[in-house]
Amino acid sequence: MRIHESVFWGIVFFLVGTFLAPSMRLIGITILVGVFALALGLFAYRKKNKRMLWFAILATGTIFGAMYWTGFNVYQKNKIIELIGDKGAIEGHVKSVKRNEKSQQLIISIDAQNNGKVSVTARPYPVLRYGDAVRVNGIVKRPSEKEKMYALKNGVFATMQFPEVQILKQGDGNAIMMWLLGVKQKAVTTYGRLLPTKEAALLAGITLGERAEFSVEFKQQMANSGTTHLVALSGYNISVVAGAVLLICGLILRRRAAFYATLVVVVAFVVMAGAEASVVRAAIMGSIVLLAGYIGQAHSMRNAIAVSACAMVLWNPNVLRYDLGFQLSFLALLGIVYLKPHLDAIIKNKKAGILEWRENLSGTLSAQIMVFPILMHAIGSFSLVSLLSNIVILAFIPVTMGLGFAIAGLGFFASSLAFIPAWIVSLLLQYEIAVIELFGNYEGLSIPMNPIWIFVYYIMVGGILSYLQKRKKEVALCHSRGGGNPVQPSAEGGIK
Repeated sequence: MRIHESVFWGIVFFLVGTFLAPSMRLIGITILVGVFALALGLFAYRKKNKRMLWFAILATGTIFGAMYWTGFNVYQKNKIIELIGDKGAIEGHVKSVKRNEKSQQLIISIDAQNNGKVSVTARPYPVLRYGDAVRVNGIVKRPSEKEKMYALKNGVFATMQFPEVQILKQGDGNAIMMWLLGVKQKAVTTYGRLLPTKEAALLAGITLGERAEFSVEFKQQMANSGTTHLVALSGYNISVVAGAVLLICGLILRRRAAFYATLVVVVAFVVMAGAEASVVRAAIMGSIVLLAGYIGQAHSMRNAIAVSACAMVLWNPNVLRYDLGFQLSFLALLGIVYLKPHLDAIIKNKKAGILEWRENLSGTLSAQIMVFPILMHAIGSFSLVSLLSNIVILAFIPVTMGLGFAIAGLGFFASSLAFIPAWIVSLLLQYEIAVIELFGNYEGLSIPMNPIWIFVYYIMVGGILSYLQKRKKEVALCHSRGGGNPVQPSAEGGIK
Protein backbone atom coordinates (compact mmCIF):
# COMPACT_ATOMS: atom_id res chain seq x y z
CA MET A 1 0.00 0.00 0.00
CA ARG A 2 1.39 3.37 -1.04
CA ILE A 3 2.06 6.15 1.45
CA HIS A 4 -0.80 8.37 0.29
CA GLU A 5 -3.21 5.43 0.57
CA SER A 6 -1.97 4.62 4.07
CA VAL A 7 -2.46 8.25 5.13
CA PHE A 8 -5.96 8.32 3.70
CA TRP A 9 -7.18 5.09 5.27
CA GLY A 10 -5.46 5.85 8.57
CA ILE A 11 -7.36 9.14 8.77
CA VAL A 12 -10.63 7.47 7.71
CA PHE A 13 -10.40 4.90 10.53
CA PHE A 14 -9.43 7.65 13.01
CA LEU A 15 -12.52 9.63 12.00
CA VAL A 16 -14.73 6.55 12.26
CA GLY A 17 -13.55 6.04 15.85
CA THR A 18 -14.19 9.69 16.67
CA PHE A 19 -17.69 9.46 15.21
CA LEU A 20 -18.60 6.24 17.07
CA ALA A 21 -17.19 7.31 20.45
CA PRO A 22 -20.27 9.29 21.64
CA SER A 23 -22.48 6.21 21.07
CA MET A 24 -20.16 3.44 22.28
CA ARG A 25 -17.87 3.02 25.26
CA LEU A 26 -14.17 3.03 24.57
CA ILE A 27 -13.82 -0.56 25.77
CA GLY A 28 -16.60 -1.67 23.39
CA ILE A 29 -14.95 0.01 20.39
CA THR A 30 -11.58 -1.48 21.36
CA ILE A 31 -12.97 -5.02 21.52
CA LEU A 32 -14.94 -4.65 18.30
CA VAL A 33 -12.03 -3.20 16.32
CA GLY A 34 -9.57 -5.63 17.89
CA VAL A 35 -11.62 -8.63 16.79
CA PHE A 36 -12.08 -7.18 13.30
CA ALA A 37 -8.38 -6.33 12.87
CA LEU A 38 -7.27 -9.73 14.21
CA ALA A 39 -9.63 -11.65 11.93
CA LEU A 40 -8.62 -9.59 8.90
CA GLY A 41 -4.94 -9.94 9.80
CA LEU A 42 -5.14 -13.73 10.11
CA PHE A 43 -6.99 -13.96 6.81
CA ALA A 44 -4.37 -11.73 5.15
CA TYR A 45 -1.54 -13.84 6.61
CA ARG A 46 -3.05 -17.05 5.28
CA LYS A 47 -3.57 -15.52 1.86
CA LYS A 48 -0.17 -13.81 2.02
CA ASN A 49 -1.84 -10.52 1.12
CA LYS A 50 0.39 -7.70 2.41
CA ARG A 51 -2.08 -5.00 1.38
CA MET A 52 -4.89 -6.54 3.43
CA LEU A 53 -2.53 -7.02 6.38
CA TRP A 54 -1.59 -3.36 6.30
CA PHE A 55 -5.27 -2.49 6.07
CA ALA A 56 -5.91 -4.52 9.25
CA ILE A 57 -3.17 -2.57 11.04
CA LEU A 58 -4.63 0.77 9.92
CA ALA A 59 -8.06 -0.31 11.23
CA THR A 60 -6.70 0.08 14.76
CA GLY A 61 -6.79 3.84 14.07
CA THR A 62 -10.47 3.58 15.03
CA ILE A 63 -9.39 2.97 18.63
CA PHE A 64 -7.13 6.03 18.60
CA GLY A 65 -10.01 8.15 17.29
CA ALA A 66 -12.26 6.99 20.14
CA MET A 67 -9.48 7.58 22.67
CA TYR A 68 -8.90 11.10 21.36
CA TRP A 69 -12.60 12.01 21.57
CA THR A 70 -12.81 10.66 25.12
CA GLY A 71 -9.64 12.40 26.29
CA PHE A 72 -10.59 15.73 24.73
CA ASN A 73 -14.01 15.82 26.36
CA VAL A 74 -12.77 14.73 29.78
CA TYR A 75 -10.07 17.42 29.68
CA GLN A 76 -12.49 20.16 28.61
CA LYS A 77 -15.11 19.15 31.19
CA ASN A 78 -12.51 19.21 33.96
CA LYS A 79 -11.78 22.86 33.11
CA ILE A 80 -15.32 23.93 33.86
CA ILE A 81 -16.83 21.25 36.12
CA GLU A 82 -16.16 23.15 39.35
CA LEU A 83 -18.45 25.95 38.21
CA ILE A 84 -21.45 23.78 37.27
CA GLY A 85 -24.43 24.48 39.53
CA ASP A 86 -22.89 27.56 41.16
CA LYS A 87 -24.32 31.05 41.06
CA GLY A 88 -21.77 33.78 40.91
CA ALA A 89 -19.71 36.14 38.80
CA ILE A 90 -17.37 34.95 36.06
CA GLU A 91 -14.87 37.20 34.31
CA GLY A 92 -13.69 36.50 30.79
CA HIS A 93 -13.33 37.75 27.23
CA VAL A 94 -15.90 37.55 24.44
CA LYS A 95 -14.63 35.24 21.67
CA SER A 96 -17.65 35.25 19.37
CA VAL A 97 -21.03 36.96 19.12
CA LYS A 98 -24.19 36.07 17.21
CA ARG A 99 -27.06 38.52 17.43
CA ASN A 100 -30.76 38.35 16.72
CA GLU A 101 -33.72 40.54 17.57
CA LYS A 102 -34.15 39.24 21.12
CA SER A 103 -30.74 38.11 22.34
CA GLN A 104 -26.98 37.75 21.85
CA GLN A 105 -25.34 34.32 21.75
CA LEU A 106 -21.83 34.59 23.19
CA ILE A 107 -18.86 32.30 23.62
CA ILE A 108 -16.83 33.60 26.57
CA SER A 109 -13.34 32.39 27.42
CA ILE A 110 -13.01 32.40 31.20
CA ASP A 111 -9.91 34.18 32.52
CA ALA A 112 -9.60 31.72 35.40
CA GLN A 113 -10.28 27.96 35.41
CA ASN A 114 -7.55 27.20 32.82
CA ASN A 115 -9.31 29.19 30.07
CA GLY A 116 -12.46 27.09 29.92
CA LYS A 117 -15.35 28.38 27.79
CA VAL A 118 -18.99 29.05 28.54
CA SER A 119 -21.89 29.67 26.17
CA VAL A 120 -23.97 32.66 27.28
CA THR A 121 -27.39 33.69 26.02
CA ALA A 122 -27.55 37.38 26.90
CA ARG A 123 -30.05 40.19 26.49
CA PRO A 124 -29.64 42.36 23.37
CA TYR A 125 -28.12 45.19 25.40
CA PRO A 126 -25.44 46.18 26.16
CA VAL A 127 -24.13 45.34 22.68
CA LEU A 128 -21.06 43.13 23.00
CA ARG A 129 -18.21 42.62 20.55
CA TYR A 130 -15.21 40.38 20.13
CA GLY A 131 -12.48 41.20 22.65
CA ASP A 132 -14.69 42.82 25.28
CA ALA A 133 -13.67 41.94 28.84
CA VAL A 134 -16.89 41.18 30.74
CA ARG A 135 -18.24 40.01 34.07
CA VAL A 136 -21.33 37.78 33.87
CA ASN A 137 -23.35 37.03 36.98
CA GLY A 138 -25.72 34.06 36.95
CA ILE A 139 -26.10 30.30 37.35
CA VAL A 140 -23.74 28.02 35.42
CA LYS A 141 -25.50 24.94 34.03
CA ARG A 142 -24.75 21.96 31.84
CA PRO A 143 -25.98 22.32 28.25
CA SER A 144 -29.54 21.08 27.80
CA GLU A 145 -30.42 18.65 25.01
CA LYS A 146 -31.62 21.60 22.95
CA GLU A 147 -28.29 23.38 23.43
CA LYS A 148 -26.10 20.30 23.16
CA MET A 149 -25.24 20.46 19.46
CA TYR A 150 -24.39 24.17 19.52
CA ALA A 151 -22.33 23.84 22.70
CA LEU A 152 -20.32 20.74 21.80
CA LYS A 153 -19.48 21.86 18.26
CA ASN A 154 -17.92 24.96 19.87
CA GLY A 155 -16.09 22.95 22.53
CA VAL A 156 -18.31 24.33 25.29
CA PHE A 157 -19.51 22.34 28.32
CA ALA A 158 -21.32 25.00 30.36
CA THR A 159 -24.05 27.56 29.66
CA MET A 160 -25.63 30.61 31.28
CA GLN A 161 -29.07 31.97 30.46
CA PHE A 162 -29.62 35.74 30.54
CA PRO A 163 -27.15 36.60 33.31
CA GLU A 164 -26.31 40.13 34.36
CA VAL A 165 -23.56 41.38 32.02
CA GLN A 166 -21.09 44.12 32.86
CA ILE A 167 -18.48 45.36 30.38
CA LEU A 168 -15.15 45.76 32.16
CA LYS A 169 -13.11 46.85 29.16
CA GLN A 170 -13.88 47.24 25.47
CA GLY A 171 -11.55 46.17 22.69
CA ASP A 172 -9.24 43.96 24.74
CA GLY A 173 -8.77 41.29 22.07
CA ASN A 174 -6.16 40.51 19.42
CA ALA A 175 -5.25 43.76 17.65
CA ILE A 176 -5.15 42.28 14.13
CA MET A 177 -8.45 40.49 14.52
CA MET A 178 -10.09 43.58 16.00
CA TRP A 179 -8.88 45.68 13.07
CA LEU A 180 -10.23 43.19 10.55
CA LEU A 181 -13.57 43.01 12.37
CA GLY A 182 -13.64 46.81 12.28
CA VAL A 183 -13.20 46.65 8.51
CA LYS A 184 -16.14 44.27 8.33
CA GLN A 185 -18.34 46.55 10.42
CA LYS A 186 -17.40 49.54 8.26
CA ALA A 187 -18.42 47.59 5.14
CA VAL A 188 -21.77 46.62 6.67
CA THR A 189 -22.38 50.25 7.65
CA THR A 190 -21.59 51.38 4.10
CA TYR A 191 -24.10 48.89 2.68
CA GLY A 192 -26.77 50.14 5.09
CA ARG A 193 -26.15 53.75 4.07
CA LEU A 194 -26.36 53.16 0.32
CA LEU A 195 -28.98 50.43 -0.02
CA PRO A 196 -32.49 49.67 1.27
CA THR A 197 -32.54 47.59 4.46
CA LYS A 198 -33.37 44.23 2.88
CA GLU A 199 -30.88 44.62 0.03
CA ALA A 200 -28.14 45.79 2.41
CA ALA A 201 -28.74 42.79 4.67
CA LEU A 202 -28.55 40.33 1.75
CA LEU A 203 -25.36 41.93 0.39
CA ALA A 204 -23.75 41.78 3.85
CA GLY A 205 -24.73 38.11 4.03
CA ILE A 206 -23.39 37.22 0.58
CA THR A 207 -20.06 39.02 1.00
CA LEU A 208 -19.37 38.69 4.74
CA GLY A 209 -21.75 36.05 6.10
CA GLU A 210 -23.56 38.63 8.24
CA ARG A 211 -27.18 37.60 8.95
CA ALA A 212 -28.11 39.64 12.01
CA GLU A 213 -30.51 41.90 10.06
CA PHE A 214 -32.47 39.10 8.39
CA SER A 215 -36.10 38.71 9.42
CA VAL A 216 -37.37 35.32 10.57
CA GLU A 217 -39.61 35.18 7.50
CA PHE A 218 -36.74 35.81 5.07
CA LYS A 219 -34.58 33.17 6.78
CA GLN A 220 -37.38 30.65 6.31
CA GLN A 221 -37.76 31.62 2.67
CA MET A 222 -34.05 31.01 2.11
CA ALA A 223 -34.32 27.62 3.79
CA ASN A 224 -37.36 26.66 1.68
CA SER A 225 -35.65 27.76 -1.55
CA GLY A 226 -32.36 26.02 -0.73
CA THR A 227 -30.36 29.28 -0.91
CA THR A 228 -29.22 29.61 2.72
CA HIS A 229 -25.69 28.60 1.68
CA LEU A 230 -25.37 31.91 -0.20
CA VAL A 231 -25.19 33.86 3.07
CA ALA A 232 -23.43 31.27 5.22
CA LEU A 233 -19.90 31.91 3.90
CA SER A 234 -19.84 28.45 2.38
CA GLY A 235 -16.95 26.99 0.46
CA TYR A 236 -18.63 28.33 -2.69
CA ASN A 237 -18.50 31.95 -1.47
CA ILE A 238 -14.90 31.72 -0.39
CA SER A 239 -13.88 29.90 -3.59
CA VAL A 240 -15.32 32.88 -5.51
CA VAL A 241 -13.18 35.24 -3.43
CA ALA A 242 -10.14 33.01 -3.78
CA GLY A 243 -10.65 32.62 -7.54
CA ALA A 244 -10.88 36.39 -8.06
CA VAL A 245 -7.80 37.08 -5.94
CA LEU A 246 -5.87 34.31 -7.68
CA LEU A 247 -6.78 35.80 -11.06
CA ILE A 248 -5.56 39.26 -10.03
CA CYS A 249 -2.40 37.95 -8.36
CA GLY A 250 -1.70 35.79 -11.39
CA LEU A 251 -1.37 38.89 -13.53
CA ILE A 252 1.51 40.27 -11.46
CA LEU A 253 3.04 37.24 -9.72
CA ARG A 254 4.33 33.83 -10.67
CA ARG A 255 1.99 30.87 -10.31
CA ARG A 256 3.32 29.62 -6.96
CA ALA A 257 3.59 33.12 -5.46
CA ALA A 258 0.05 33.94 -6.63
CA PHE A 259 -1.24 30.74 -5.05
CA TYR A 260 0.30 31.45 -1.64
CA ALA A 261 -0.74 35.11 -1.77
CA THR A 262 -4.31 33.99 -2.37
CA LEU A 263 -4.18 31.68 0.66
CA VAL A 264 -2.99 34.61 2.80
CA VAL A 265 -5.94 36.71 1.60
CA VAL A 266 -8.34 33.85 2.37
CA VAL A 267 -6.97 33.59 5.92
CA ALA A 268 -7.37 37.35 6.42
CA PHE A 269 -10.91 37.15 5.05
CA VAL A 270 -11.74 34.33 7.47
CA VAL A 271 -10.46 36.34 10.43
CA MET A 272 -12.46 39.36 9.26
CA ALA A 273 -15.59 37.21 9.13
CA GLY A 274 -15.08 36.25 12.78
CA ALA A 275 -12.93 33.11 12.54
CA GLU A 276 -15.77 30.98 13.91
CA ALA A 277 -15.71 27.24 13.35
CA SER A 278 -18.21 27.45 10.50
CA VAL A 279 -16.16 30.10 8.71
CA VAL A 280 -12.91 28.18 9.18
CA ARG A 281 -14.62 25.13 7.74
CA ALA A 282 -15.82 27.17 4.77
CA ALA A 283 -12.29 28.49 4.21
CA ILE A 284 -10.97 24.94 4.12
CA MET A 285 -13.67 24.02 1.62
CA GLY A 286 -12.89 27.00 -0.59
CA SER A 287 -9.15 26.40 -0.33
CA ILE A 288 -9.53 22.75 -1.36
CA VAL A 289 -11.53 23.82 -4.42
CA LEU A 290 -8.67 26.23 -5.14
CA LEU A 291 -6.17 23.40 -4.66
CA ALA A 292 -7.94 21.26 -7.25
CA GLY A 293 -6.31 23.03 -10.16
CA TYR A 294 -2.98 23.39 -8.35
CA ILE A 295 -2.59 19.73 -7.35
CA GLY A 296 -4.45 18.08 -10.18
CA GLN A 297 -4.27 14.45 -8.94
CA ALA A 298 -7.28 12.50 -7.68
CA HIS A 299 -5.49 10.84 -4.77
CA SER A 300 -4.03 14.20 -3.72
CA MET A 301 -7.48 15.78 -3.63
CA ARG A 302 -8.80 12.81 -1.68
CA ASN A 303 -6.02 13.16 0.86
CA ALA A 304 -6.45 16.94 1.00
CA ILE A 305 -10.10 16.46 1.98
CA ALA A 306 -9.21 13.79 4.55
CA VAL A 307 -6.38 15.84 6.09
CA SER A 308 -8.62 18.93 6.28
CA ALA A 309 -11.35 16.97 8.06
CA CYS A 310 -8.78 15.45 10.40
CA ALA A 311 -7.32 18.89 11.23
CA MET A 312 -10.72 20.22 12.29
CA VAL A 313 -11.47 17.08 14.28
CA LEU A 314 -8.14 17.36 16.09
CA TRP A 315 -9.06 20.95 17.00
CA ASN A 316 -12.48 19.84 18.28
CA PRO A 317 -13.55 16.19 17.78
CA ASN A 318 -17.18 17.04 18.56
CA VAL A 319 -17.69 18.76 15.20
CA LEU A 320 -17.74 15.42 13.41
CA ARG A 321 -20.83 14.27 15.29
CA TYR A 322 -22.57 17.47 16.36
CA ASP A 323 -21.81 20.12 13.72
CA LEU A 324 -24.35 19.75 10.93
CA GLY A 325 -22.60 22.39 8.84
CA PHE A 326 -19.34 20.44 9.06
CA GLN A 327 -21.04 17.30 7.80
CA LEU A 328 -22.90 19.06 4.99
CA SER A 329 -19.83 20.97 3.82
CA PHE A 330 -17.64 17.92 3.47
CA LEU A 331 -20.37 15.83 1.87
CA ALA A 332 -21.12 18.61 -0.62
CA LEU A 333 -17.43 18.90 -1.45
CA LEU A 334 -17.17 15.14 -1.99
CA GLY A 335 -20.10 15.42 -4.37
CA ILE A 336 -18.47 18.26 -6.31
CA VAL A 337 -15.08 16.53 -6.50
CA TYR A 338 -16.20 12.97 -7.32
CA LEU A 339 -19.78 13.06 -8.59
CA LYS A 340 -19.85 16.31 -10.56
CA PRO A 341 -17.39 15.16 -13.30
CA HIS A 342 -19.74 12.28 -14.15
CA LEU A 343 -22.80 14.57 -14.14
CA ASP A 344 -20.92 17.08 -16.31
CA ALA A 345 -20.58 14.45 -19.02
CA ILE A 346 -24.37 14.08 -19.06
CA ILE A 347 -25.62 17.61 -18.30
CA LYS A 348 -23.03 19.98 -19.72
CA ASN A 349 -22.06 18.13 -22.92
CA LYS A 350 -19.06 20.50 -23.20
CA LYS A 351 -21.34 23.56 -22.87
CA ALA A 352 -22.03 25.65 -19.76
CA GLY A 353 -25.31 27.01 -21.17
CA ILE A 354 -26.84 30.48 -20.92
CA LEU A 355 -25.76 32.09 -17.63
CA GLU A 356 -23.87 28.83 -17.04
CA TRP A 357 -27.12 27.07 -16.11
CA ARG A 358 -25.73 23.67 -17.00
CA GLU A 359 -22.67 24.24 -14.79
CA ASN A 360 -24.85 25.46 -11.91
CA LEU A 361 -27.24 22.52 -12.30
CA SER A 362 -24.39 20.01 -12.31
CA GLY A 363 -22.72 21.55 -9.24
CA THR A 364 -25.93 21.95 -7.25
CA LEU A 365 -27.21 18.46 -8.11
CA SER A 366 -23.92 16.77 -7.19
CA ALA A 367 -23.91 18.52 -3.81
CA GLN A 368 -27.60 17.88 -3.13
CA ILE A 369 -27.30 14.16 -3.88
CA MET A 370 -24.61 13.85 -1.22
CA VAL A 371 -26.32 15.90 1.51
CA PHE A 372 -29.90 14.70 0.93
CA PRO A 373 -30.23 12.05 3.69
CA ILE A 374 -28.36 14.10 6.31
CA LEU A 375 -30.62 17.10 5.69
CA MET A 376 -33.70 14.92 5.87
CA HIS A 377 -32.56 13.33 9.13
CA ALA A 378 -31.43 16.55 10.85
CA ILE A 379 -33.92 19.13 9.60
CA GLY A 380 -36.83 16.93 8.59
CA SER A 381 -37.28 18.39 5.12
CA PHE A 382 -35.53 18.82 1.80
CA SER A 383 -36.02 21.70 -0.64
CA LEU A 384 -37.73 20.46 -3.79
CA VAL A 385 -37.05 23.70 -5.66
CA SER A 386 -33.39 24.13 -4.66
CA LEU A 387 -32.11 23.00 -8.07
CA LEU A 388 -34.18 25.53 -9.99
CA SER A 389 -33.60 28.39 -7.55
CA ASN A 390 -29.83 27.83 -7.60
CA ILE A 391 -29.74 27.58 -11.39
CA VAL A 392 -31.33 31.01 -11.82
CA ILE A 393 -29.43 32.75 -9.02
CA LEU A 394 -25.88 31.35 -8.80
CA ALA A 395 -24.66 32.95 -12.04
CA PHE A 396 -25.20 36.40 -10.52
CA ILE A 397 -23.54 35.78 -7.15
CA PRO A 398 -19.89 36.33 -8.23
CA VAL A 399 -20.83 39.69 -9.79
CA THR A 400 -22.83 40.61 -6.68
CA MET A 401 -19.88 39.73 -4.44
CA GLY A 402 -17.45 41.68 -6.62
CA LEU A 403 -19.63 44.80 -6.58
CA GLY A 404 -20.13 44.37 -2.83
CA PHE A 405 -16.39 44.37 -2.21
CA ALA A 406 -16.02 47.36 -4.54
CA ILE A 407 -18.62 49.30 -2.53
CA ALA A 408 -16.87 48.39 0.73
CA GLY A 409 -13.49 49.53 -0.66
CA LEU A 410 -14.87 52.80 -1.97
CA GLY A 411 -16.53 53.36 1.40
CA PHE A 412 -13.06 53.68 2.91
CA PHE A 413 -11.37 55.83 0.29
CA ALA A 414 -13.97 57.52 -1.93
CA SER A 415 -17.43 57.06 -0.46
CA SER A 416 -18.94 59.59 -2.86
CA LEU A 417 -18.21 57.19 -5.75
CA ALA A 418 -19.69 54.14 -4.04
CA PHE A 419 -23.21 55.00 -5.22
CA ILE A 420 -22.29 53.91 -8.79
CA PRO A 421 -21.67 50.20 -8.04
CA ALA A 422 -24.41 50.43 -5.37
CA TRP A 423 -26.98 51.30 -8.03
CA ILE A 424 -25.90 48.36 -10.18
CA VAL A 425 -25.78 45.85 -7.34
CA SER A 426 -29.19 47.04 -6.16
CA LEU A 427 -30.71 45.71 -9.39
CA LEU A 428 -29.03 42.32 -8.88
CA LEU A 429 -30.11 42.16 -5.24
CA GLN A 430 -33.71 42.95 -6.14
CA TYR A 431 -33.66 40.07 -8.63
CA GLU A 432 -32.06 37.68 -6.10
CA ILE A 433 -34.54 38.65 -3.37
CA ALA A 434 -37.43 38.13 -5.82
CA VAL A 435 -36.12 34.63 -6.66
CA ILE A 436 -35.73 33.74 -2.97
CA GLU A 437 -39.21 34.98 -2.12
CA LEU A 438 -40.77 33.24 -5.13
CA PHE A 439 -39.29 29.81 -4.42
CA GLY A 440 -39.37 30.36 -0.66
CA ASN A 441 -43.14 29.97 -0.65
CA TYR A 442 -42.79 26.22 -1.27
CA GLU A 443 -42.16 24.04 1.75
CA GLY A 444 -39.63 21.25 1.52
CA LEU A 445 -40.24 17.55 1.01
CA SER A 446 -40.55 15.57 4.24
CA ILE A 447 -39.54 11.89 4.35
CA PRO A 448 -38.76 9.91 7.54
CA MET A 449 -35.05 9.05 7.60
CA ASN A 450 -33.23 6.88 10.14
CA PRO A 451 -29.54 5.93 10.47
CA ILE A 452 -30.04 2.58 8.71
CA TRP A 453 -31.51 4.24 5.61
CA ILE A 454 -28.70 6.81 5.66
CA PHE A 455 -26.10 4.03 5.78
CA VAL A 456 -27.76 2.14 2.92
CA TYR A 457 -28.04 5.34 0.86
CA TYR A 458 -24.33 6.16 1.10
CA ILE A 459 -23.34 2.54 0.43
CA MET A 460 -25.37 2.75 -2.79
CA VAL A 461 -23.88 6.12 -3.77
CA GLY A 462 -20.38 4.83 -3.00
CA GLY A 463 -20.97 1.72 -5.10
CA ILE A 464 -22.25 3.75 -8.05
CA LEU A 465 -19.31 6.15 -7.85
CA SER A 466 -16.86 3.24 -7.65
CA TYR A 467 -18.43 1.68 -10.76
CA LEU A 468 -18.38 4.97 -12.69
CA GLN A 469 -14.77 5.62 -11.74
CA LYS A 470 -13.73 2.11 -12.77
CA ARG A 471 -15.65 2.46 -16.05
CA LYS A 472 -13.95 5.78 -16.74
CA LYS A 473 -10.50 4.24 -16.25
CA GLU A 474 -11.37 1.35 -18.55
CA VAL A 475 -12.52 3.72 -21.30
CA ALA A 476 -9.38 5.84 -20.89
CA LEU A 477 -7.16 2.73 -21.08
CA CYS A 478 -9.03 1.53 -24.15
CA HIS A 479 -8.54 4.87 -25.91
CA SER A 480 -4.86 4.93 -24.96
CA ARG A 481 -4.47 1.56 -26.72
CA GLY A 482 -6.35 2.80 -29.74
CA GLY A 483 -9.28 0.42 -29.31
CA GLY A 484 -12.88 1.21 -30.07
CA ASN A 485 -14.62 -0.45 -27.13
CA PRO A 486 -14.12 -0.21 -23.39
CA VAL A 487 -11.71 -2.72 -21.91
CA GLN A 488 -13.52 -5.60 -20.25
CA PRO A 489 -12.32 -6.95 -16.92
CA SER A 490 -11.50 -10.66 -16.78
CA ALA A 491 -13.03 -13.09 -14.31
CA GLU A 492 -9.82 -12.96 -12.26
CA GLY A 493 -10.12 -9.19 -11.83
CA GLY A 494 -7.46 -8.31 -14.38
CA ILE A 495 -7.76 -6.52 -17.70
CA LYS A 496 -8.17 -8.45 -20.94
